[in-house]
Amino acid sequence: MDWTNLARIMFTVFCFGTFIVILIGAFGKKSQKRYDEAANLVLDEDDNIDPNASNGAKK
Repeated sequence: MDWTNLARIMFTVFCFGTFIVILIGAFGKKSQKRYDEAANLVLDEDDNIDPNASNGAKK
């Protein structure tokens, strides 16, 4: 086994390990609360809509 193949193997293992860490961070139980809050952000806003506000359309 030469050094080039060893470097390729180590790089592949490093990339796979990084991928697994990102998956754990994205789908872990700690991040689920944060994602749920972000998903409900639009629904939790107050309905303070000004009927006299312009939406940018010309009359």
